Amino acid sequence: MEIDFSKGKHPTGLILFIDDDIEEHGLFKHSMRSTDVKNKIVTFRNGLEAYDFIKENQEEIFFIISDINMPKMDGLELKRRIESDAEMRAKSIPFVFHSNQISPAEIRTAFTLGIQGFIKKGNYEETVQLLIALFYF
Repeated sequence: MEIDFSKGKHPTGLILFIDDDIEEHGLFKHSMRSTDVKNKIVTFRNGLEAYDFIKENQEEIFFIISDINMPKMDGLELKRRIESDAEMRAKSIPFVFHSNQISPAEIRTAFTLGIQGFIKKGNYEETVQLLIALFYF
């Protein structure tokens, strides 16, 4: 699906995608190509890798999309660490979880950490529509 964003403003900064399932990385990148968002995508397999990158990175980060359940450091712990670090928290990076299974307890915990939303993992077309909604509306 091609969308004409010629009249809209394109976002700047890196998009971080965090998921331990490598197939999700491919789906995400493929879906992003259909949104006309040209931001560089940086992917990670767990929250610890992402945390280290965010801590050391000097480039602007536009958005973080993270799975919840991952090895080494899950998404909730990643968000906790970002919020507990004054310098990282001051960057005010939008943070959205995506997951196959979302429990009410995880939702409550996540929103107390200041996330901007949850996305249920879907197929290609569903993912494209969700990304368009996130980045353009």
